[in-house]
Amino acid sequence: MTITKRPAVGGQAQSADDFIAGAPDAAHEQAAEPARRKKEVISLGVDGALLKRLDERATKLGLSRAAAINLAVARFLDAE
Repeated sequence: MTITKRPAVGGQAQSADDFIAGAPDAAHEQAAEPARRKKEVISLGVDGALLKRLDERATKLGLSRAAAINLAVARFLDAE
């Protein structure tokens, strides 16, 4: 078995970069993502039965408990 040199990949990398740069959406600058707002941490006492119902509903909707609580508070405040 003969030991051979590793092939040069510099040309391949450059041609890959050229290919990516030629894509139709490459010329557009991506919009900067909005900065995430810092959330306040609160402590809240909740009845066990109510918490169980909340968790079941959140699971059914594919939400975390925190997301479900945030959604419920937002809906409560928007309902006037």
